[in-house]
Amino acid sequence: MKKQYLFPRCLMFLFGIFAMTIGIALSCKADLGTSPISSVPWVMSMFMPWSIGEITIVLNLLFIFAQPVLLRKIYWRELIGQLVTLIFFGNGIDFAMSLLSWVEPQTLYWKWFDCLLSTIILAFGVFLCIRAKIFVAAGEGIVLVIAFVSKLKFSIIKNCFDCTLVAISLLLSFMQFQEMRGVGVGTIAAALLVGRWVQLYSNHLHCFDKWRVAD
Repeated sequence: MKKQYLFPRCLMFLFGIFAMTIGIALSCKADLGTSPISSVPWVMSMFMPWSIGEITIVLNLLFIFAQPVLLRKIYWRELIGQLVTLIFFGNGIDFAMSLLSWVEPQTLYWKWFDCLLSTIILAFGVFLCIRAKIFVAAGEGIVLVIAFVSKLKFSIIKNCFDCTLVAISLLLSFMQFQEMRGVGVGTIAAALLVGRWVQLYSNHLHCFDKWRVAD
C-alpha cells in the first residue's frame, strides 16, 4: 500500500490555511476589494459588532448545513472536517488581521502592491490545501454539492456562486453606506489571478509532489 504521508500533508494543510488567512487579511488592508468568498463577511463586519472571522464562521456554517439538505444524506467525515477547518480558518482571519494591524497603505501604489501580493499569498495557501488533500473548505464543499445535484460543471457553479456573493456584498454595501465598500477592483483581481497563480504553483513547485496523494 502506498504511503499517504499524513503528517507532512497535515502540516501543508495547516500552513495553507494560515497563508490563505494572511492573503485575505492583506486584501482587506489594501482596501481595494477582497476575494468573492470573503466579500460578504468583510462588508458585514463594517457595520456589525462581529469581526470578519466570526461572520466568516457563521456564513460558512450555513454552507455546511445546506450540504446534507441538498444531498439528502449526511457524510459525517466530510462535514466534521469542514467544521474543524472552518474554526481554524475563521479564527485565523482575525489573527491575521491583528498580525497585520500595522499595514495601512496610504497611496494607490501601495494599495495595489498589497492587493496583488494578497492574491499571490492566497493562491499559495489554496495550492497547499489542494495538494495536501485533507479536507475541503465549506465554500468549496457547497459548490461541489450543488454541481453534483444540478449535474452542471463545477466551474460554472463556482462562477455563479462567486458572482452571487459579490452581488450580496454590493447590495449590503449600498444599503448600509449608500456607496460601494469592501468590493472593487481588488475583488476582480482576486477572481482573475488566484486561479492562475494556483496553476503556476502546480506547474513549477514540484518539491511538494513527493507527498501528493493520487486522485
